[in-house]
Amino acid sequence: MTLVTAPVSKSPCSVDRLMAALPSTHRKRALVVMTSPRLGGRGLRAWVALLDADDRPLPGSLPSHLVDVYLEDSEAEPLHDCERCGLTVPVRAARRCGHEATVERVYFPQCPHCGGRTGRHAYWSRTA
Repeated sequence: MTLVTAPVSKSPCSVDRLMAALPSTHRKRALVVMTSPRLGGRGLRAWVALLDADDRPLPGSLPSHLVDVYLEDSEAEPLHDCERCGLTVPVRAARRCGHEATVERVYFPQCPHCGGRTGRHAYWSRTA
């Protein structure tokens, strides 16, 4: 009898995927805040969790002004996405009512990568 095992995945883990997409000038600081919760980084850690859970689209390189939001605003969270390319974009959440947060600030009404509209569940609820 032969035991058949699943092939070992050659795909990078979500942290590696995100780090590779960050501008090289932002990687060191992003890694510091992601590994030190008292320095912020909650939004970046949440983004990694979303990549793990949903295998969300991630371009090869992220716009620096998108990453700046996560590094500058410790309350920024990846709660919106682009309806066209699926890129997760940050918003500042005000308060939570049940499972959904109310949004205090929308940083990117248009996707900083492709220009598509952004919103809560925009990629997953598109009809096309």
